[in-house]
Amino acid sequence: MKRIFVTGIHQESNSFNSLKSTYEDFIITKGGALRQMPGVKVLIDAGYEVVESIWARAVPGGTLKFDDYMRLVDEMLEPLINDTKGFDGVFLLLHGALDVEYIGSGETYVAARIREYVGPNIPISAALDMHANNMYTLAKACNIMYGYRTAPHIDVVETHIRAAELLIRALKENVLPQTRILRIPYIMPGENFMTASGLGKVVIDMIPTIEEEVGVWCSSYFVGMTWIDCPQNGAAIVVSGLGDMDAGMDKAEEIAQFVWDNREGFKYQGNAVEPLEGIDFVKKHHGDGLIVISDSADNITAGGAGDNAYVLDLFLKNEIKNALFCCIVDPITVKKCETHQVGDVINIEIGAAFDANSTKVTLTGATIKALTLDVTVDKSRSVVLSYKGIDILLFDKRKPVFSEETLNENGLTRHDYNVLVVKQGYLEPEFNEAANHQAMLYTTGNVDQRVERLPFKKLRRPMYPVDDIAKIPLDRLFEKS
Repeated sequence: MKRIFVTGIHQESNSFNSLKSTYEDFIITKGGALRQMPGVKVLIDAGYEVVESIWARAVPGGTLKFDDYMRLVDEMLEPLINDTKGFDGVFLLLHGALDVEYIGSGETYVAARIREYVGPNIPISAALDMHANNMYTLAKACNIMYGYRTAPHIDVVETHIRAAELLIRALKENVLPQTRILRIPYIMPGENFMTASGLGKVVIDMIPTIEEEVGVWCSSYFVGMTWIDCPQNGAAIVVSGLGDMDAGMDKAEEIAQFVWDNREGFKYQGNAVEPLEGIDFVKKHHGDGLIVISDSADNITAGGAGDNAYVLDLFLKNEIKNALFCCIVDPITVKKCETHQVGDVINIEIGAAFDANSTKVTLTGATIKALTLDVTVDKSRSVVLSYKGIDILLFDKRKPVFSEETLNENGLTRHDYNVLVVKQGYLEPEFNEAANHQAMLYTTGNVDQRVERLPFKKLRRPMYPVDDIAKIPLDRLFEKS
């Protein structure tokens, strides 16, 4: 029976967030739970002996600390290093935008380590997020790379299954595919590339045509993770298969040319406004169904700190009522509330728990509406404060809120409010469908939608729109590996 080694690490980094990620941020899946994951189950059901390690997954956050990363890598590789029988294949569940102190790409390092152990003749298949920043060295280590085709990501299961099926194909045919990358010198927020409609849908619908060409097994379009300051950032088309795949790469270049020619047309498809315009928007629609406001530059799902009370300050100054902020991350304030009870009236500060550039507000006479302090290790302790017609859900750990279920866990429901303010960019499906009106605010912070304002230092330049288009030489359109 052929043997397959399975492991993975999945976190989207934001290097502009000064709060570093640590080992404790990761949830470890192993044993039976890992074996039940769809892609892994495909391998088991196909009759392969799966030797699973761990899958480490964390909410998007700041650059991962080196020592914590190496601890995770040691755990990931332990079954591989201690094995004496050898493996016929490797299945990796990755993100593609994990940034590690001193190292850079966390996926590339671990894939290279695995390649060293299994040797050059064992196929490695990797499932990736659409927002991966793929290095040439990762493509050298992995025979197959396949990414999500939806944003928001609703095809995670399908992606894992297809990456597993492609590995099975390589094993059955006893071949070693290769992976090639075509880069586009174009960096954009993920919010500008949603796939249900608009130009994002057009591009994604074109990608399968690459797979019609001789030798191509799979193809993926990667938007990249805008908020990592790294050389390999930017859009890319990745193709895996056999032979030179030149026809497939030519088709990829046609799609890249379409993206480049339409680069100014990739925009957020929803309503996006400056913060003060957002206040006017809320006032205009207040009382006319649910309004969902997205504080985009503090987007926890893109690695933002989640501690900025700037939008709360605007709501208070403009006396907007019946609103729920879900959430602001502030472990200091949550801890201060430990000695109080529901119904207590307190004076307290909120915000800027991690990021010195975040706004802090003082609440004089806030009422504690709910306390959730006795929780399991992977849950956030929380406090709900009521102040001048606004309820504020505070977490002691960074955690996004994009479902009614999460609100219910904290004694809340969206049905009690005219306005929800979330720490997101584009809305996840549930709140998107629930909103009668929505607006994404162009706030400033770790996840700034105006990429020209980001302080890039490591990014390979020139890159549009950070640099003027006239500065981009023809040999960067389009660079192929």
